[in-house]
Amino acid sequence: MNERETRGELLDAAERLVRSRGFNGFSYRDLANEVGIKTASIHYHFPSKSDLGEALVERERDVFAQHLAQLDAEEKDPRRRLERFVRLFQASTIGCGNRMCLGAMLAVEQDTLPASMRQAVQELFTQNEAWLAKLLEEGRKLRQFSFKGPAEVAARALFSSLEGALLTARTFQDIRRFEAATRWILQTISV
Repeated sequence: MNERETRGELLDAAERLVRSRGFNGFSYRDLANEVGIKTASIHYHFPSKSDLGEALVERERDVFAQHLAQLDAEEKDPRRRLERFVRLFQASTIGCGNRMCLGAMLAVEQDTLPASMRQAVQELFTQNEAWLAKLLEEGRKLRQFSFKGPAEVAARALFSSLEGALLTARTFQDIRRFEAATRWILQTISV
């Protein structure tokens, strides 16, 4: 395996561990066992666990930014774009082995994360909320969505609702809970 492949495999394995155990729930030894390398090799790519965590969040932000750009390019209708966002959110989390959102798992551990990671998680959430706010405002102008107040507040409420629906669906290991909650959310804001 070359350096780039090793780095990618380490990030993949670390992401699985974070989504299932949390950031503080695994060590470099666990990660080394998962990937089949020595812990010293992990330190070569990520000198500290904080470096690893920041790389995970940065990769998640990049991946989601690509997905959001693709949604914007492929779907002009705000309602359908929001429906696709919800499906993307579901597919990348609970639809993948009942996993939690990476950002949500890290947010739970907020008080124990290094400051740089806390900032990175906030930026991840802000990125999603900003995209949702723009989408909601666009849909409101087209009379597809109805909500009171600023789109930024509605976007925060929507994003929080999605995260909460994901958490309860995972708790009960029942994806139907997420689907029912998101249907209700979409019906509530749709005109």
